[in-house]
Amino acid sequence: MQLADRLNPLRSNVFADMDQAKAKARAAGQSLIDLSLGSSDLPTPPHILESIAQSLSDPKTHGYLLFHGTQAFRQAAAQWYTQKFGIAVDPETEVLQLIGSQEGTAHLPLAVLNPGDFALLQDPGYPSHAGGVYLANGQIYTMPLLAENDFLPVFEDIPLPVLAQSRMMVLSYPHNPTTAVAPL
Repeated sequence: MQLADRLNPLRSNVFADMDQAKAKARAAGQSLIDLSLGSSDLPTPPHILESIAQSLSDPKTHGYLLFHGTQAFRQAAAQWYTQKFGIAVDPETEVLQLIGSQEGTAHLPLAVLNPGDFALLQDPGYPSHAGGVYLANGQIYTMPLLAENDFLPVFEDIPLPVLAQSRMMVLSYPHNPTTAVAPL
């Protein structure tokens, strides 16, 4: 199948590349400690499995999820955010339920960037952040995260013309892969 040209920047995937490297090393008889993914190596706690099993017999769980998720979830998320950070969040307009983090980080640029707009991304950064910008035909300005700056971006180093064309900035902490934590 001939894929669209806009997918060219996405052809390489760091996780697929790591899987190939791991398979090659294992085939060569090397023993590996795999730190490449955040998948748990612990079993799911029994009370969570029981809750999932009970929900399967509830007819309310058999249909499609509402676009905005449930009101109970949105209110709980807003309340948690307020308790954790002391910032009020409107559960009706500022909370969005997602299937997973990659869905959110890849689709957000499609919602906020016009072609040619800049997204300010951390470098190094999570691969799906850049993928979404490419799909939105946006431009990426990378903000280097260096040890001498405690792995924080130096905002003063961003050129003013780039700032003027920027519509999105990703600040993700605790940061993957540096593990740095940003002050609030």
